[in-house]
Amino acid sequence: MSACGSNDESAESSGSGALDAATNAKVKDIVGHFQRTNRTPGVLVGIWSPKGTFVSATGTADLKTGAPLRSDMQFKIASQTKSFTANLVLQLVGEGKVALDDHISKWVTGVPNGDRITIRQLLNHTSGLADAFTSPTIQAKVQTGCTVPELLTAEAKIPPVAPPGTKWSYSNYGYNLLGRLVELAGGQDLSTAVQQRIARPLGLRRTLLPTSGNGLSKPFTHGYGLGDLGPTQAPTASDDATALPASCLWAHGSMVSTLSDMRVWSRALATGALLKPEVWAEATKNPIPFTFAGNYNGPGKWQYGLGFVESGGFHRCGGQFRRLRVDHDVLAHP
Repeated sequence: MSACGSNDESAESSGSGALDAATNAKVKDIVGHFQRTNRTPGVLVGIWSPKGTFVSATGTADLKTGAPLRSDMQFKIASQTKSFTANLVLQLVGEGKVALDDHISKWVTGVPNGDRITIRQLLNHTSGLADAFTSPTIQAKVQTGCTVPELLTAEAKIPPVAPPGTKWSYSNYGYNLLGRLVELAGGQDLSTAVQQRIARPLGLRRTLLPTSGNGLSKPFTHGYGLGDLGPTQAPTASDDATALPASCLWAHGSMVSTLSDMRVWSRALATGALLKPEVWAEATKNPIPFTFAGNYNGPGKWQYGLGFVESGGFHRCGGQFRRLRVDHDVLAHP
């Protein structure tokens, strides 16, 4: 978890002081329970709040070498990428280059129901488009990488799961379409847009969308599994997915970052710091209640805004993410 603060790589020493002893012990117990239950090699957690700070890096960053997890390590942020892609779209809305009620067919051809799917529906996962990451064509390229045209062409072949606007259904395809929208409406590639419009203004030093390879630089932590590991199945060194290129995840899940960078991003995301006030008001209006299958959400009421999840008064970056076995989540209170 991460919430609210300045961009300080020495996260342990910043914030408002330690949590009180009882709360600190309770959080440590929760982290330990999570790690034991999920059998994940490492857990990286950061909490910054008016009541105190808690930063913890426990376990192993590399099963082959046994190197310990550290709080300054870079990692793949998976579907938290979606919050960046959505924010770029909303910036373009504020500039008048895109309208939330535009149909995606205005920008990208060949999309199933594209003449009825709005940008708003893509942002809040009510487009009815399939997830599509499980497409055999895409899965065959995960080891070597995908181009954007290959990705969008393969995803367009997967039938929709519902008519537009009738059902909440998580769609990685939808967010890849939004990434392409950013490029076409904004006039620059998605990786450059992330840097110029988000990373540099916020001072995010190790946050990027890779243009080649996996995007990681030392120090970084390894991740394990491609969704084929059960939620409580312990990985082995042979499950290491760290070296895989990020391109087949692109706008929905390819970015890398650090805990300290995500601390800053969570604050900006939860306050609409990079958006015009009227756009932020629209982004937070009438969020869509949703649930994942298999009790993925856990307890509580979950709602999806335009590019983020709201639960219990907190905003979460992105949405569902594939477990890479060094689990992380980023929450921020507005």
